[in-house]
Amino acid sequence: MWVLPAAACLVLAGIADSVSSVFRNTILQSATPDAMRGRLQGVFIVVVAGGPRLGDMVAGGQAAWLGEGWTAVVGGVACIVLVLAVARWQPRFARYDSRRPEA
Repeated sequence: MWVLPAAACLVLAGIADSVSSVFRNTILQSATPDAMRGRLQGVFIVVVAGGPRLGDMVAGGQAAWLGEGWTAVVGGVACIVLVLAVARWQPRFARYDSRRPEA
């Protein structure tokens, strides 16, 4: 009964992740000075590879305490709250223009 809605949500999440990846890489490549691009790419790889593993560890600990369902809800709400906080704290992200990356 819930398999099809869950699969649809996973498809939407995968599409959103792909679009997000394109935006992240575009900003990284166009807004970073040439002399710093390699260093920043190294940091980017560590964050992209290590961040989800830390999230897995936190979610596993929460699941043992709250259960899997509530862990997913709490994680989703936390993501939304953090995105809204970052959008308020860094409004330049919404105005980003790849033709003028430093503006």
